[in-house]
Amino acid sequence: MSAKALIELNGDKYVAKVIDISLNGAHLYCDQAEADGNLKQDSYIKLQIIFDELTPPINIKAQVVYHKDHDYGVECQEIDIDSMLQLRSILTLYNNDPETIHQESQALWERNSQDKD
Repeated sequence: MSAKALIELNGDKYVAKVIDISLNGAHLYCDQAEADGNLKQDSYIKLQIIFDELTPPINIKAQVVYHKDHDYGVECQEIDIDSMLQLRSILTLYNNDPETIHQESQALWERNSQDKD
């Protein structure tokens, strides 16, 4: 699976490669030099994951939880239902354990629902 990510922080945009993705977050590689100065641990970002031209992008609000050199780990903080369902179906296609994907998506949806209450 190959995907790109568009990261937005305070109006600045950066392009990254998606190294790994789950319903809980993603591992990103961003080679843009200016990103290293702006994308810091604990930053809250808007993340748009793009798999291909035919698939609608997945929109996530995330927090940078890991940063070293050009590697970033981000944790999903908020995801809309359409993006979550699309990400879940993509992960199910590439994963041999669809039950785990189902359990993770249920837990994520419950967490997002509680946060809004």
